[in-house]
Amino acid sequence: MKTIVIGDIHGCFRQLSDLLETADFRQEEDWIISLGDLMDRGKESYEVFDFFRRLKTEMGERCVIIRGNHEQMLMDAGDDWEMKRLWFANGGNKTEKSFRSHKDRTKAHIPWLSTHTVLYYTNPFFQCVHAGLTEENPWDNPADTLIWDRTAITENSYGKKLTIVGHTPLQNPVYLRGDGVRGEVLPYGVRQLLPETGLMGIDTGCVFGGRLTALVAEEKEYWLVGCR
Repeated sequence: MKTIVIGDIHGCFRQLSDLLETADFRQEEDWIISLGDLMDRGKESYEVFDFFRRLKTEMGERCVIIRGNHEQMLMDAGDDWEMKRLWFANGGNKTEKSFRSHKDRTKAHIPWLSTHTVLYYTNPFFQCVHAGLTEENPWDNPADTLIWDRTAITENSYGKKLTIVGHTPLQNPVYLRGDGVRGEVLPYGVRQLLPETGLMGIDTGCVFGGRLTALVAEEKEYWLVGCR
């Protein structure tokens, strides 16, 4: 059994499909965790959403969808035109177009997102949030910190229980010890022991021409896979 933690997808469905094949995803036994930002900016936002909606139905608790700032913007938009303009300015217009091409509307799925996305995930070896945190326990942080924070990465300021995040696009996946010193670039395809503390950033900007990255974990070991 593996746990596959996927960085920000942003409607890149082809890369998601390739990534899961590379990671040898086995739906009947593995866990899959999206770090959030399933949609917006990319052309296949409907396909990504529909895929995870199906997985959640079929896998139950073994499919974890963390709420990113783009899910939050979509949920906040609703009938609020000011929030909708903000969302559209950050790629929500492409999501709306993608859903309309499938004769569907994003607004119809706000209740589903509210029910089936979570702010964090934790297990004995690591925890996941979308953006960042300051307190070790995710539930001790404000929701806005978990969804929007960048300082944990930009300031290398978090050094408690190992936490995996997306949100901040990086050229390469990085490990940060929380000591304020420059982070360590993580290699792809190398099996290593999971560190006990610090932060791993795995949003490698797929929708901006980078890679879609996933961390694959088995017990105390992990390796990274990526697809362009």
